[in-house]
Amino acid sequence: MYIRTMDRTAPGIFQYRLGEPATPAREAEQRFKRVAALVTDGLNMAKAATPQLKTQAQQDLLRFMTSLLDNFFPAGHGLIDAQGTVLRQSQKATIQINVRANDGSLWPFEHRFRLYLADHIPDPRIRGELMTGIFSTIRLFTREMNDGSPRDAIRTAVHEMTHMMFAMIRRFEQRFGAETAARLLSRQPWRLLVLSGFEPHRQRLEQHVRELLRVLPIPMQPAELAASLIEEAFAFILGVILDEAIAAATRLPKSKSGPAILVSVDFPPKEFLRFYVLERGFAVTEKQLQSRGAEEIFARMTSDVSALAAALRAHLDS
Repeated sequence: MYIRTMDRTAPGIFQYRLGEPATPAREAEQRFKRVAALVTDGLNMAKAATPQLKTQAQQDLLRFMTSLLDNFFPAGHGLIDAQGTVLRQSQKATIQINVRANDGSLWPFEHRFRLYLADHIPDPRIRGELMTGIFSTIRLFTREMNDGSPRDAIRTAVHEMTHMMFAMIRRFEQRFGAETAARLLSRQPWRLLVLSGFEPHRQRLEQHVRELLRVLPIPMQPAELAASLIEEAFAFILGVILDEAIAAATRLPKSKSGPAILVSVDFPPKEFLRFYVLERGFAVTEKQLQSRGAEEIFARMTSDVSALAAALRAHLDS
């Protein structure tokens, strides 16, 4: 598996559009520059922190993800304005895998992706358009990230990159079948991305979310939502591990917010759903989240969500 880049786009200059007020445009330009700098600094921190990771598999997986992000930072990322218009196209990066068929012939598989800094009001539904044809598209929202730190920025970027990797694996399996995908993922670090061992956790979560969907208007089927929770939690825990490594490398305290919430002893399932599922554009109100029926279900989910977090951490540390 290797990466190659295509169509490198020059950074260029932010272009003000005719009739657009200068002040909002300049504010947007400042956000673009600041968030790009935050991600770039965070990317450098992540690279420096890689030796702090516990296992060789963790180190190799992070090196692969940071090499992907190198295609877009400090230059190479696209820009999307407040109206959702592409101001600058992202360059394309391509992950290529040569697949050996049963007759010994090689079949190329490519997954291409772009990354944009987006200045429109965050819409979680399009945060990662994770698979359209052979493309994945990642959007990092500048208004969300502008007031954060480099550690926050790289954690967000790696989180979205993790989802892109899972989207690529699903596409690979659809094309070549489960057996070939299993061979690809049988070696480290790719074996870390195999979530089949969490099927018992998914089944337990599905029982809870089946009840939850009766009281919350989430447009997903129980099995789909449960599987989404497993993937979200994986990306979440990977972010925790990365943040711990950066803290160790820079001798800074571990973050007290964000991903660390998932591994806290009293982690509430309601917060997990709010931050990592419900914010993805579902029309769920705070009143609905705090309804008696929902609260009772969240209470029953607590031990299973905690068990999932512990199992994912053990999996990633193995």
